[in-house]
Amino acid sequence: VFMILFKKTAYSDGMINLLINFFGGESVDFIDGPYWAKMLVLCIYTVWIVMPFKILILTGALASVKDDYYKAAKIDSTPRWRVFTRITLPMISPMIFYLVITGFIGAFKAYSDAVALFGTDLNAAQMNTIVGYIYDMLYGNSGGYPSYASAAALILFCIVLTITCINLMVSKKSVVKGV
Repeated sequence: VFMILFKKTAYSDGMINLLINFFGGESVDFIDGPYWAKMLVLCIYTVWIVMPFKILILTGALASVKDDYYKAAKIDSTPRWRVFTRITLPMISPMIFYLVITGFIGAFKAYSDAVALFGTDLNAAQMNTIVGYIYDMLYGNSGGYPSYASAAALILFCIVLTITCINLMVSKKSVVKGV
């Protein structure tokens, strides 16, 4: 339901363009228009979809920080910025690390959002992703090239593995394990 409503607002006669026209601008077709408009719609949609989950995780992480740390900081008259950087941020760093890893993986496997917004022919819409390429090589209009699909899947795996390993190395230095 949200996708239908969201997509309707981005067309040339949608609510966003009504606002643009009201302020004297020209309509932009965010779905079938230029690449920057399509990318803007995809980014806004993706942020809108993933934000509730990330907020829920971070809210839980903030609730798990013990009040004793904040009480001790208050007794020491510690400034708020230092409380945030020395207590809050280190204590929620495992959840931030988890969200960064899952965010990277989710960005690389983005396919269904692009298909829902721009249709199944992502090549024609110039919005193809690596997962879309893999699907297209296996089943799409260019289907029948499983070797290309396998190579692309292997490249995707290597990219995600590399980013995950880099994040793991960084996290060993900066993520606070349970106190």
